Amino acid sequence: MNSAPTFPEQRLYDVASRWISNSAAVLRVSDGTTVTATAELIEVATHCLVAGLDSPTLRVLAGLDPELRNDEIRPILDSALSELAIPTPNSIEPWRQLASGGQTYSRQPTDTIRFEIQPADGSVGGHEVLVHVNDTEMTSMGAGMGMDPFEILIPTNRLVAMAEPTRTPIARCDCGVYGCGSTDVTIVRVGDVVHWEWHIEVPMGHGVTFPADLYDAEVARIAADHSWERPEDTTARTILEAINHAALAEHGLKVSWAARHHENHDLFGIALWYGSGEYPNDVGYQIFLRVPWQNRSAQQVAEDVAGIFALPPEKWPVTFHSTKPGITTPPPMAGGRWKREVL
Repeated sequence: MNSAPTFPEQRLYDVASRWISNSAAVLRVSDGTTVTATAELIEVATHCLVAGLDSPTLRVLAGLDPELRNDEIRPILDSALSELAIPTPNSIEPWRQLASGGQTYSRQPTDTIRFEIQPADGSVGGHEVLVHVNDTEMTSMGAGMGMDPFEILIPTNRLVAMAEPTRTPIARCDCGVYGCGSTDVTIVRVGDVVHWEWHIEVPMGHGVTFPADLYDAEVARIAADHSWERPEDTTARTILEAINHAALAEHGLKVSWAARHHENHDLFGIALWYGSGEYPNDVGYQIFLRVPWQNRSAQQVAEDVAGIFALPPEKWPVTFHSTKPGITTPPPMAGGRWKREVL
């Protein structure tokens, strides 16, 4: 891989930062095996000694038992970092690199990125967005499977780099559920470069940096590529792009999904969400709109949906379902056309 940290100080700083943030983490390494954050910390300390970085307490750190408690390890780690003039973990911007003596420099834009959309495993369905960094596929090395395009590209392209850092999910568990397994990236634009920093189940031990113009071009390319879409995907995308999401938000509503009806393929369904729905105390609602789909273009269906949601909510021909058992009353914006749906 390009841009691997040159100095052992950087590698020790990175692993120390990860360990302090989540010492209980189990990390997947390049050969597919896993290692605990504590074992990684001790292993990297050993590698630093081999690379020529040395101090009395670093030698102690390299010889620790991975089963030691965190409160026994932390003073030793702090002492080793202080002896080596390495800054406090998580105290410098993650795209800045350490050199000997605690000097820092900005990570250079030497990495490449390419996105690819392919069908997800048949047991999961849908599609996944693969991420190739320096021609190595990252999502399988992270949580296991790329995110569905409707999670990160549609209707908002969450891969776009801005001056304000944004955190975006980039991989999920092989079962298809984000949260069962997760890999996130923080994306930030700094001048003419774009930095990525990995979180949770990281596919590599350091962030990566791209030339901003090449990164922007690749993000725009994958967003404009609809060759992977099935007819139902095209319809869902067109609907999501046509809906006035800001107007829905004024009523506390957001779109959950848009998809072909699972039983009646003549219909297309759109689900909205209302409320926090934090079980068991708060009430949340699913709100369903179904419109004719067969023998209609994606644009026709999208115009139909957008036109309905442009009406006052009490006029919508929708059904609702409360996520809190026993609640049969509709949400506050409901009208006479709203019907309760029993799932």
